[in-house]
Amino acid sequence: MKPIVLLLAACAAFTAAARAADKAQIESRYLSYHAAGKAVVTMAVAKNIDPAAIEKHVNTMVADALWFAAEYAKAHPKGAKLLKIVADHVDDMRRLTFDQLESEWHDLGYFAKPGHDAGLDLKAEENEHFTDPIHTLVHPLLVLKAAQAYAAGKKDEDLKSLKEEMEEGLEQAEKQKLALLKI
Repeated sequence: MKPIVLLLAACAAFTAAARAADKAQIESRYLSYHAAGKAVVTMAVAKNIDPAAIEKHVNTMVADALWFAAEYAKAHPKGAKLLKIVADHVDDMRRLTFDQLESEWHDLGYFAKPGHDAGLDLKAEENEHFTDPIHTLVHPLLVLKAAQAYAAGKKDEDLKSLKEEMEEGLEQAEKQKLALLKI
């Protein structure tokens, strides 16, 4: 009987250690995303928009958002197909205009088209939480589009969009962090 108790204790200790490492990784990814996002906000506040520098920050946030989405899909397998489709389309998203990106991916228009089955009903309230990892990914890409538009035309509306989209992205990243820490 004693070996069984020792084995169970060892398994419990291993599981706790693995979960602690997961929590550390969640925090690390969140801090990475947050730092990149705050750097973008700082540029926006100073009206010092460098699209190349913003693109580097966006690339960091996209990588972190893809990690969050993969972890979320593991924790919520019901949405794995949806999140894989979104992840598989990041390169396509980069080629869209701001309005197209917002319509297709932020507002989920992509999934309203025939043949673009998400694997679950996105209009059902119980599936609403799956939009959080999507938005954590899409908002930085919207930021990049707004930064590029601002650099080209210096329109205040583009700067406003940049700030608002980044703030929303930061909120979504925090929601992802908190959701994954609860699991």
